Amino acid sequence: MITHIQVKNFKSWKDSGKRELAPLTGFFGTNSSGKSSLLQMLLLLKQTIGSDEVLFFGDGNSLVNLGSFREVIHGHEVRNELYLGLSCKLSHTVPYNLVVTTQGQMLYFSFDTVIREVEGNQVIKDFRYDSLNSHARVVWEDNNLFINEQNPIPTQVQNCYGLSSSENSDVPEVLTGFVSVFEELFSHVYYLGPVRVHPQRSYHWEGTHPKEIDSWGNKAIDALLSASVRKMKSSTKEDGVLIEERISEWLQKMELAYSFQLIPTDSLEDKNYEVRIRKTSNSAEVTLADMGYGVSDVFPLLIHCYYVPEGSTLILEQPGIHLHPKAQADLADLLIEVITERNLQILIESHSEHLLNRLQRRIAEEKISADQTALYFCRNEEGISEIDRLEMDEFGNIANWPEYFFGDEMGDLFAMTEAQRERQKRTEG
Repeated sequence: MITHIQVKNFKSWKDSGKRELAPLTGFFGTNSSGKSSLLQMLLLLKQTIGSDEVLFFGDGNSLVNLGSFREVIHGHEVRNELYLGLSCKLSHTVPYNLVVTTQGQMLYFSFDTVIREVEGNQVIKDFRYDSLNSHARVVWEDNNLFINEQNPIPTQVQNCYGLSSSENSDVPEVLTGFVSVFEELFSHVYYLGPVRVHPQRSYHWEGTHPKEIDSWGNKAIDALLSASVRKMKSSTKEDGVLIEERISEWLQKMELAYSFQLIPTDSLEDKNYEVRIRKTSNSAEVTLADMGYGVSDVFPLLIHCYYVPEGSTLILEQPGIHLHPKAQADLADLLIEVITERNLQILIESHSEHLLNRLQRRIAEEKISADQTALYFCRNEEGISEIDRLEMDEFGNIANWPEYFFGDEMGDLFAMTEAQRERQKRTEG
């Protein structure tokens, strides 16, 4: 689980400060306030894995396409230095060397890097790793590696987290250990963006078992068919049910559909399948393409929540964008379930007051504790993003509710009442 993030000179952020992430972390705020940028920082690092570029800013097929250093750096001031930092605790089995941590322990480590541009090229100023539950510390600067502040070791690296070129065979073992842990961390980070692929009347499946569904949900049905064939369950706990059964339950709870099923269009040899939806218990079955955007948008979300490996981090951008208010509120219950039953970490960016209100209610009902959440409000003041953590108590109350957080509801009600009174006066006169 990623426990903290920080950016400096990244897009609209001069300095985000060190921000704590919880099992369920939410970023709220106005448009263009910097919410998405904080999540894009993690996607930027994920898509740099294995790259020979210092940072891979992306292309049309990437998780995020940020253009170039000039477009990313705060104020487009290329003289500024870009800082990216995070810390995490990692329980996955990873091939790190025991010099990094003690066998059997959960690994706590932090990473940060500083990047600058020199004559149009990205240059690593430095990066560092700290194992927070052992005494291993690695600092790389000016082509020299310092291990626990010992004498420098000349070391060539090709990207910001310390991946070495294939020709460089003399990399100290402690660095390769940290690099492996870094890559393992981001192999368990998944992302679903706000824009989904259009639903199809039928889907061709070659029997593949995708590791990721992708940010548009392109492989969601492939993943669902894979899960069905493999009889995958919603959880490794005893009460886990088949994934398609749990998805049906949530579609019913959200009042989006009564049931669904995956059926071959003709013979199994054709490898073509339809997602058949029944809106009510008495209605006819229709394809996913014949349903509204709400159902087709929530399908990849539900599949992500139950298909990604337990213990993963799932980034969701505007998850309820096409859902009616009740379904948006029910999303909070879905997220609480998967962080509890599947040990997922969920990071969301949202405008939904219905989701937040349900989360507050569940905290009051002790379905989830306040310390399992971290909620932030972002705003942009004169081109610079600012962030405040919402102070939520054990009863779900928010002490520092920002003004006009979800618009001016009371102001609108007062204005409507005043307008009604004036019209009534004119009618009576």
